[in-house]
Amino acid sequence: MANPGEQKQFTSWQQALKENKLQPKELAVLQEMVDSGQADNLEAAAQLLDWQDEILDPDEHMYGF
Repeated sequence: MANPGEQKQFTSWQQALKENKLQPKELAVLQEMVDSGQADNLEAAAQLLDWQDEILDPDEHMYGF
């Protein structure tokens, strides 16, 4: 997965993938998820990461939103 200290330059993995805005390192994160069986393809991996960002946002989770 991406390192916590690194900040991505987009708000949606799916949108960035669709618009070919992902850097090689970011594409590698998606490919690693596919290779490890966490997702069926790059699009599914991007969707999962977007979901994690939305649902598991640390600030919102901390306050119970």
